Amino acid sequence: MTLSMFAKSLLFALLALASGWAGREYALPLASYLTDVRDITARDARISKRSIVYRIPENDPLAFTFSQPVTKAKILLAPSVTKEVRGLEKGFVYGLRMRWIGANGQEVSVHDAYLQADSPDVVFASGNTWRFFRTQPELVAEQDQLLVESPVPAARLELEMFDIDRGILGVDVQVFEQRTYLGSQSLAAYQRLSDETRDRLTEANAFPADMLTRNERLYLGRNQWRAVGPLGISGRDYTMLVLYEASRDDISESFGEGDAP
Repeated sequence: MTLSMFAKSLLFALLALASGWAGREYALPLASYLTDVRDITARDARISKRSIVYRIPENDPLAFTFSQPVTKAKILLAPSVTKEVRGLEKGFVYGLRMRWIGANGQEVSVHDAYLQADSPDVVFASGNTWRFFRTQPELVAEQDQLLVESPVPAARLELEMFDIDRGILGVDVQVFEQRTYLGSQSLAAYQRLSDETRDRLTEANAFPADMLTRNERLYLGRNQWRAVGPLGISGRDYTMLVLYEASRDDISESFGEGDAP
């Protein structure tokens, strides 16, 4: 073996030893660091919205009482799933039973609906909004909106889950009642809205909010919704959670395009 061959062999041996030592010293800390970065992304994201949501109990209905009898309600709901199924391509299916109750406590009507929600990873890759919890380990799947009607004015709406896919840990919901504004009250309600809310309400219009006609402003002022809370005591009869929303672009700065935190 020539001297140059011996030197090359020695160099490769030293490099191999150095690589092994570096791997042992830094591989686990590096993996831990990357895991921590993924975990704190939701905490460090620029939060654009916070909402209080209520988890529907597994075997019991969750009842919401309105400020006065109504014939319409808006429901926002989304299933929360385990990390193991966060990228499930087929998504998740679950059933929601909506039971309207009159002021006298009698059942007015019952409606069942099946909903399909995309998995969290699919939502993140295809949308602009990422929803998450800070204090819960589960991930939020696609959010749905329902506009439901009662045949007669009802004082209460009960929501119950059934036929829930495996992997769903719970379904979190918000319920809204329509505010009742008449005539000039609707215009005053519109004037009290923030600029951000006006822009959101008029984003489908060809003209900006400051160019709407009086009738258009009256309609938007009348078409307002107010959140209502469930019956009972938090922690005993229902679970209250804070749902956060952040811009997908803000979160993507820490990861590759299309990668969810």
